[in-house]
Amino acid sequence: MSTIDDVAKLAGVSIATVSRVLNGKNGISDKTREAVQKAIEELDYKPSRTARDLANKRSLLNIGVVISERIERILNTKDLFGIREFYTTVLTGIESYIKENKYTLDLRMFSNCDDDFIKSIDGLLIIGGDQLPECIKNAEIPKVLVDNYIPSLKVDSVISNGFDGAYYVIKKMIERNYKRVVHIHGPLDFYSFRNRYEGYTAAMSEKGLLPQTFECDETRNGICYALNLALSKNPEVIFASNDVIALIILDELKKMKINVPDDIQLIGFDDIISSSISEPKLSTLEVFKYEMGNIAVSRLIDLINGKNPHPAVISLFTTFVERESTLKK
Repeated sequence: MSTIDDVAKLAGVSIATVSRVLNGKNGISDKTREAVQKAIEELDYKPSRTARDLANKRSLLNIGVVISERIERILNTKDLFGIREFYTTVLTGIESYIKENKYTLDLRMFSNCDDDFIKSIDGLLIIGGDQLPECIKNAEIPKVLVDNYIPSLKVDSVISNGFDGAYYVIKKMIERNYKRVVHIHGPLDFYSFRNRYEGYTAAMSEKGLLPQTFECDETRNGICYALNLALSKNPEVIFASNDVIALIILDELKKMKINVPDDIQLIGFDDIISSSISEPKLSTLEVFKYEMGNIAVSRLIDLINGKNPHPAVISLFTTFVERESTLKK
């Protein structure tokens, strides 16, 4: 007697996909649905009640997590300021949810993602990468972008609200009567940097102030070059698009004998551990990294089970954590 596993293998899909076809769930292409139905007919498969419930049977779900080459490099970097901590915390949020619900986890890099991998999983979490490999982009399984949003792709995304965080903190600085607020940011190709840049420029423009922005790569040399340009504007406040950039700026300002916060105030973004132990401690926007990973898995499970299948962007608000690198007024 044929089993649901036999049908999945013949159709070249996961067991959960077969179950979703049997249950008439949305989010499956006509081509995949036809392949499953053809396999059912060829094998003369008779679904049991147990088989029909497989989409909701937690122990059988295999969750794939793929990481871009950029994130892989970050995770393998032994750095001074803790850039890895952001993504390791996101991954901890993912892993804890999967372990708690007794799912299985298959972690891969973009370079190791192929059709066999896609067929072996029930849903996919994607960390990093504005340019997705074709095998991921075309995969006909539920998928969620984590800490990223790609316009026009219409794939579920879980992100931090960088626009709101940047807008809030820049508006707060302006309300404290600081006018010369500059922004040093990473490449705007990345959604999170672009989102924070837009929040900064919106807050400045709303108050009739000229935005002063300086782009850098995420190397010390690139950050130093942008910092020297920014210092020529005699800033009162420097807002950096993440904590790593801010902490390197702090280190460079110390070498220049520029006092933080008395001479120049400094604000980061992300609230990695290093920001709370720097000297002075860094004021920053807290991104809820663990929750981001947790929520991404929760949303993926809903998609696997055919619940609320229309693509959505889930945006987590940030919180301003004011420490010693800004002057509280």
